[in-house]
Amino acid sequence: DDAWVDRCGRWEKIVHGGEPSSRDWLRDWVVHQLGSAGRTWDARSPYADALLPGGQRLHAVFPPASPRGMLVSLRRLARPGTGPPLWGADPGFGILRRAVLARQSILLSGATGAGKTTLASELLSALPGHERVVALEDVPELAPRHGHFLSLVSRPPNPDGYGGVSLRDLLRQSLRMRPDRLVLGECRGDEVLELLQALNTGHGGALATIHADSARDALRRVELLCHLATAGTLTPPLLRDLMAHGLQWVAHVEREGTVRRVSQILRIEGREGDTLLLRQVLQRGHGPQPAGDHPRM
Repeated sequence: DDAWVDRCGRWEKIVHGGEPSSRDWLRDWVVHQLGSAGRTWDARSPYADALLPGGQRLHAVFPPASPRGMLVSLRRLARPGTGPPLWGADPGFGILRRAVLARQSILLSGATGAGKTTLASELLSALPGHERVVALEDVPELAPRHGHFLSLVSRPPNPDGYGGVSLRDLLRQSLRMRPDRLVLGECRGDEVLELLQALNTGHGGALATIHADSARDALRRVELLCHLATAGTLTPPLLRDLMAHGLQWVAHVEREGTVRRVSQILRIEGREGDTLLLRQVLQRGHGPQPAGDHPRM
């Protein structure tokens, strides 16, 4: 019955009539869009994600999971080179851009809507055109201005539990495509461990995003996901050795209203014992930081 729009970081309610005919039209439209994108739903999985032809991301939750009626969310993604620049004047963007060009691997963290995907697309747009970029995503959101950009998309299993293609499956396939750059759209499962192993076997210069509250929390989430993927059999020293050799930078992105900016950047500078040596390169409001002592994790 209600529609809400995000304007300048705040939700504004738009009142509609909520007539039964309009609800039926919306349901038919959502089902059609999901079908066009090859997505399905049923009572056992009453939710679905899809990317619309115009680039918007569609998410729908159906009854009985939403008892008050179908819930539809549309996210319009910013495209590199369209509209006002989001990252060009950000001091953190310059640091990360130089790191990308130097073939160093970066983990981008932040909340939903903070701008991780947009920042990743801008960084990938800076790569030389002769490099092959292979992106792995659940929903294809990355859209860099790059002539050799390949997108692989995961697929959930059907209602009978067959036909699923995970990000971990796609990552293994991508390694056979001779990628110059690997991009993992969102770390949330055992594909994180697969990525760390790839980064430790010659596939440098990767880019990955993860949901976290800070740059340090992003590293803790990586540890947790790897711990779950191995059922706790991977020892902390070995895991942190993989992280220290595979990742070089961790950056955190924040959003305040319409402003998105890089608020933290950590440089991973090795391992001592079973702890990571981290150098704070940028902290929001303070600009680039001197080397100083190495904080530990």
